[in-house]
Amino acid sequence: MEKEKKEQNGEVKEEREEKEEKRCEELEKEIEELKKKLERTEEAAKKLSLMYQSLQKEFEDYRIRVRKEKEEAKEEGIVKVAKGFMEIVDNFEKALESAKVATDINALIKGVQMIHYQFVKFLKDHGIEKIETEGEFNPLEHEAIETVVSKEYQPNQIVKVVQTGYRYKGRVLRPAKVVVAIPPEEREEIT
Repeated sequence: MEKEKKEQNGEVKEEREEKEEKRCEELEKEIEELKKKLERTEEAAKKLSLMYQSLQKEFEDYRIRVRKEKEEAKEEGIVKVAKGFMEIVDNFEKALESAKVATDINALIKGVQMIHYQFVKFLKDHGIEKIETEGEFNPLEHEAIETVVSKEYQPNQIVKVVQTGYRYKGRVLRPAKVVVAIPPEEREEIT
């Protein structure tokens, strides 16, 4: 019996050792597969890191290029505007030279009017336009620098323009400075 037990124990022991060996082999295979998977993952991570660095460099280059193009466009715009002003300044200089020897004041006035027209056209060509000042006072476009009691004009009607206002693409650059009519009864309330 004891012999049988020893044989059974021996067989059980052998079986256990075989199972452990088999399990070890399976674990070693699994470890090898995990190592391979880790290597592939590390390789992919390196590629992604390189791609990220490359994209980061491309983006920085793009930002530099855009900044440079923006500066160049700004300078081109300034040069274009400056050239337009040069023509107007040339005409003013001619008018001033003519004024020194002019005998006909009307011809001089006409020359200055032509320069004024050229200047207003230049502004309009560049998107700058005068703010309308006829009609009712608009606080978004007009600055009331004075009020006048009047029965002739409607309340809040613009009576006089002291300084022309301008806008660029709908944006007020400078409001028009105006004198605005108020009715006599409103003047009494103010005092």
